[in-house]
Amino acid sequence: MRCGEAAGRRNGMDRNRLCWRLGNLQRTHRSLVNRKADEAGVYMGQHHILRYISQHPGCTQNDVAAAMQQSAASISVTTRRLQEEGLIEKHPDEKSLRVNRLNITEKGLENGRKFLQVLTEYNERMFEGISEEELEVLDRLVDVMSANLENCETTIEP
Repeated sequence: MRCGEAAGRRNGMDRNRLCWRLGNLQRTHRSLVNRKADEAGVYMGQHHILRYISQHPGCTQNDVAAAMQQSAASISVTTRRLQEEGLIEKHPDEKSLRVNRLNITEKGLENGRKFLQVLTEYNERMFEGISEEELEVLDRLVDVMSANLENCETTIEP
């Protein structure tokens, strides 16, 4: 028996192996998308932040940090880079000069469009050969697994 095999196996299915395969799929997908996006001058980590700012014009760095579940310091570094690249603009808040309001630029919108095109191409390729019905089942299964993990913090003791 291999390390961890008994603990992850129930009714014949090795759940640890399945989780590893799902993680590997995600890493492979991310790697392929990043490589192609890099060629277009678009970066995966930036895309999510640009998308949030485009959907929430005038948001603050704290708003972005909360939405991305990242530290304010990390978002501060990223938004500084985005501003230097001309992808976003920062403007002081009228009521509090300590707060910057963020807006996406036309260059940032174009960057986001390029990234979405790359992402869509790889997503379409990844789901080739899978029917709409199978995709709907997969979507429901991901919802269940996500809900199960959300409950872990309150139900699993160290």
